[in-house]
Amino acid sequence: MSGTQRPLFLVHGGGVEDLHFSVLVAQLDPDIPLHALPALAPDDSQPRTLEERATGLLDGLRAVQPRGPYRLAGGAFGGVLAYELAIQLIGLDERVEFLALIDTELPRRLDLLPQLEQVRLGADLDLEQAQAYALAHYRVFPIPLPVHLFIASEPARSGYLGWDRVLPEARLRVVSVPGKQGHLMQVPYVQALGGALDDALLTLPAPALANARAAGHQALLTIQSGRAGQAPVFCVPGAGDGVTSFIGLADALGPAWPMHGLQPRGLDGSQVPFASVETAAAVYLETIEAQYADAPVHLIGHSFGGWIAFEMASRLRARGRPVASLTLIDSEAPQAGGVLGRPYTATAVLERLIAAMEAATGRMLGIDPAVLGAQDDAAQVRLLHAGMVGAGLLPPRAAPEIMAGPLRAFGSALRTRYQPQHGYEGPVRLVRAEDLAPGRVGQHEMSEGWRRYAPNIEVWQGPGHHFSILKPPHVQRLAHWWANPDAPV
Repeated sequence: MSGTQRPLFLVHGGGVEDLHFSVLVAQLDPDIPLHALPALAPDDSQPRTLEERATGLLDGLRAVQPRGPYRLAGGAFGGVLAYELAIQLIGLDERVEFLALIDTELPRRLDLLPQLEQVRLGADLDLEQAQAYALAHYRVFPIPLPVHLFIASEPARSGYLGWDRVLPEARLRVVSVPGKQGHLMQVPYVQALGGALDDALLTLPAPALANARAAGHQALLTIQSGRAGQAPVFCVPGAGDGVTSFIGLADALGPAWPMHGLQPRGLDGSQVPFASVETAAAVYLETIEAQYADAPVHLIGHSFGGWIAFEMASRLRARGRPVASLTLIDSEAPQAGGVLGRPYTATAVLERLIAAMEAATGRMLGIDPAVLGAQDDAAQVRLLHAGMVGAGLLPPRAAPEIMAGPLRAFGSALRTRYQPQHGYEGPVRLVRAEDLAPGRVGQHEMSEGWRRYAPNIEVWQGPGHHFSILKPPHVQRLAHWWANPDAPV
C-alpha cells in the first residue's frame, strides 16, 4: 500500500459518536480506504481499562492491514483510544505514520472522578460512565511521532487541549477547523473537518513515519566479558527491572562466565516499551545473533523475563540453533492467572510497583494507598519519588520524572498476555523461590503450568523470595546450583 491508498482507521467510542463518524466518512476523499474501529458496547464482560480496549482493536485492524505504516484518527473518547492504539502498534515494532485527535482533550483524572462516585466494582456502567472510568484510570505517556490536533475554532482556545503536558510542542500539529467545540463531526462543520483531514493526509512528510526501533534502543549490555570459548549467558530481567538485577549472579558465578543482560525497552522514559513477548524476543535474538552467530547460548529469565527467555529458546530451537540451557527464575507460567496478564489500571500498576520495590529493598516507602488514589498522574509520581527519597532509594536531587520510564515499562509488562504458540522439548530448569510472594501462584501451580509447554522440566526450590533470590546470600546458592546442577547445594 502506498500514497493515499493506505487505509485510514477511524476509532470511535460508540453511541452517538458512531453516527457522527458515518457523516464524516461521506466528507473524506473517496480514494482513501476507510475502516471503522468501534469500541465495544458497555456490558459486564467488556474491558474497563482503555489499554485493554485498544488491545481488543488490534486483531480487527491487522485483519484489514497486517503490517504498517498505519493511519489512525479518533474524536473525543475515540481520540484517546486511537492514541493508545498507536502506542501499542509502536510497541509491536509496527510503523504509525499518522495520528489525528479530533477535538480530543487530554484526560484529566481528577476532573473525571466525580462522575464515578456511585460506581462500584462489578457494577453495570452506562456508556458515559464506561468511558469516564476508562479515561480516569488511564495514564498518558509520550508517543514518538507527530500528533495532529484538529481543534474547533469556537470558542477561541489557546494551547494544545492539554497535550503539551505530555508531548513537546514541536511534536504537536494544531489544525484549526471552523466550528463549535464538541460539534466538529456534525453538520455544518463536518465538511470543513473532512477537508482538513484530507489535506493533512495528502501532505504527510516521509519523516513522519515512526516506530520504536527508530529510537535506537540498545538491548545488549555486557555485565562481564568472561573467558574466551565459554558459552555466553544472556539474562532477561523481570517487569520494570534492568540488567543490573543480575550483577549479583555474575559475581557469584565468577569472572569466567561471559554475562550479558538484555535491557527492556522504555526504562529510560523516552521509548515505547515492548508490547508483546514475541516482539521483545525477536529484538533480543537479532541482537544476540549479530554478535554470536552460531554459538550455543545460555538463557536465564527472571519473573516476566522468563516468558521472553522461553520464547527466545523456542525460536532458537525451531531454527536448529543449540540452546545450552534455559533457566526460569520464579517465573509464573503463562495463562496461570497470577500477577501477569491482567488489565491493571494506572493506579493499580503504581501500587504494585510500590509493593515490589518495598519487597525488593526491605524498605517501606510510606505511601498511603487512599492518598495515592486521590491524586492526579503528576502528583502520584511525585509521591512515589518522595517515598523513594525518604527510604534512601533515590538521592534528593533526582527529578521525579526519573521514575516515569520504569513505571511505564512495569505497567506494560504487567498487562502483557502471552500464549506460547509452540512447546519446548528441550530441558528447562525452573527455580521456585522458597517464600511465596503475595498474589503469585503457588509453587505446584507454577511447575504444572510450565509443564504444559515444557514437558522436560526440572524444578529446583531456591532460597529467599521473588527478589532476594538474586541477591546475597541467596544468589550464591542459586549460582552454585546453576553451574553444578548435579552437585548437592
